[in-house]
Amino acid sequence: MATVLGTAAGTVGTSAAPPILDVRSLTTTIPTARGTLTVVDDVSFAVAQGECFGLVGESGSGKSMTLRSILGLIPPPGRVASGEVRHAGRDLVRLSQRELNRIRGREIAMIVQDAVSALNPVYRIGRQIGEPMLEHRIVKGARSARARAVALMAKVGIPAPEKRVDDFPHQFSGGMCQRVVIATALACDPGLLLADEPTTALDVTIQDQILKLLVALQRDLGLSLLLVTHDMGVVAQTCQRVAVMYAGQIVELVRTDALFRQPRHPYTAGLLNCVPRLDGPAVRLKPIPGAPPDLAAPPSGCRFHPRCPLATEACRSQRPELVEVAPGHFSRCIRHHEMPPDLWKRLDA
Repeated sequence: MATVLGTAAGTVGTSAAPPILDVRSLTTTIPTARGTLTVVDDVSFAVAQGECFGLVGESGSGKSMTLRSILGLIPPPGRVASGEVRHAGRDLVRLSQRELNRIRGREIAMIVQDAVSALNPVYRIGRQIGEPMLEHRIVKGARSARARAVALMAKVGIPAPEKRVDDFPHQFSGGMCQRVVIATALACDPGLLLADEPTTALDVTIQDQILKLLVALQRDLGLSLLLVTHDMGVVAQTCQRVAVMYAGQIVELVRTDALFRQPRHPYTAGLLNCVPRLDGPAVRLKPIPGAPPDLAAPPSGCRFHPRCPLATEACRSQRPELVEVAPGHFSRCIRHHEMPPDLWKRLDA
């Protein structure tokens, strides 16, 4: 009998040690004039100590909203409607904003998507890196904060940090601004980093540098990393495990190597079919047809069925659960056992 991934199975696929983050049946809603949107729908996963865990999917799939839900950063009238986010023996969902402020930056830090917009244009870089240290009393006084800011800038690869610590954000390139944001996230020695599309709007060379920096920092500092991306190449390069999201739901969760070897959900297979390959003849990439559903009026049954080549009447009427289809491999598809690895390539032929 298939195992359903539910509230009791939040630690699926992690090591024997307790996870640093355990998300259980997290649901986030946003009321609108057209109805209530469920932007995060019954999401469960866990991040192990020292692990890089990926959340991947198209824009609007709920990845960033999941990160914001974890830290209580959903703007009103949106709210976390149900579920748990367990960290260090506490449920973050039940904490007040004042209690969360003691955790944000100190125990869990976030690397935001648009680094240039995240930095205050009228404050010097050193002040912005030092601010969380002073807020959480990691150092005593502005002089100590400045010295630590210089050390962090050197750690993330910013040249001449002793001089550049007094520069303003407009004097930095996009890639250097991203390094500043990473240095700020590291300022209070958090154990967990939440990275929301950290390479967005950067050219491919700088993307590669930033990813290598994050991997090196994770390894050297023993960090855990929850990485949001829409790029399957980024997942392959950085993540040990990955959850694929579609329309607010996790549709597949597994080790990264198994995901690329044998996906067990048609949506995942479609994403992989959009990735260019260098180990074979040149082929024209074909996107998944259609568009993600309107969350104000999601389709019945499986949310992917309007775009799925395997959809049947059962897919249109039955809401699938996220079930274990192989050891440590979970899929939200009632036809997972019938899916050939080259599903979308067969359709291209």
